[in-house]
Amino acid sequence: MARNNGWLEAKETGTLIGMRIVVWICLTIGRATARFITSVVAFYYVLASSQARNASKKYLHRIGLSSGFWNTFIHIRTFAYCVVDRIFFLAGQTERFKITRTGSHHLDALQAKGQGAILLGTHLGSFEALRTTKRIIHIVGYFHNAKKINKILQSVNKSNTVRLIDINPGSVDFILKIREIIEKGELVGILGDRIFPSSRTTEVEFLGDHATFPTGPFILASLVDCPIFLAFGLYLGDNRYDLHCEMFEERIHLPRGNRDLACKAYVQRFAQRIEYHCKQAPYNWFNFYDFWSA
Repeated sequence: MARNNGWLEAKETGTLIGMRIVVWICLTIGRATARFITSVVAFYYVLASSQARNASKKYLHRIGLSSGFWNTFIHIRTFAYCVVDRIFFLAGQTERFKITRTGSHHLDALQAKGQGAILLGTHLGSFEALRTTKRIIHIVGYFHNAKKINKILQSVNKSNTVRLIDINPGSVDFILKIREIIEKGELVGILGDRIFPSSRTTEVEFLGDHATFPTGPFILASLVDCPIFLAFGLYLGDNRYDLHCEMFEERIHLPRGNRDLACKAYVQRFAQRIEYHCKQAPYNWFNFYDFWSA
């Protein structure tokens, strides 16, 4: 099956100066000014980036919204706002936000038992908002094409609650590391909607069409034998976020001889839950490439 790795082709070159400026504005001048400037940038981006504009239009059409210029602008501006807020979350300035917690009792129960788990999210809203859980979260991801930007963002990090685990394609050493983390009773965060090099994938129904998702998060959960929860930091407008956590599966079971089919069933359930949350917060979907193309 052909794989859509288009997001991996996005280089950080050319964005570093802009990111440094945004960080400086946020921490020196304030959130209101930063939001105004990023609104202007988002407006320009809608005009200048045909890839982002077209991807937004296709998604908005699938979700049942008008795909005209104004809605496309709102969509991309919402992403820009979440980028700005990410800096404040990193800086520990959570008092700026009104945060509700839906399903937080799941994490409370895990903490009471000293049990680790996988938090499975997507590029839906702000995963960075989960920093306010005050628990250590290890984020698994492919950071090779954003090392410099991550270095800039980590320079403003005032907490030690989020740590990065870089996936090295072709190596399984990180699986052993994740097992150790889970056994210590800590959380591992994975964004389950991006395909990495050498990823195993499956095709499922998502927003009315076939889309390819990685199966790695579910294979990983079966190997480390731990609960898996869905977690989203949904942006609700202004300074409001909802940290949503829901149980997905107590244990992922992939029987021999039927592994691929079982994995596909888990991924389809995952896609259905993403679809549900997309419909609740439609402008929070931040995959600005053709997610449905093969």
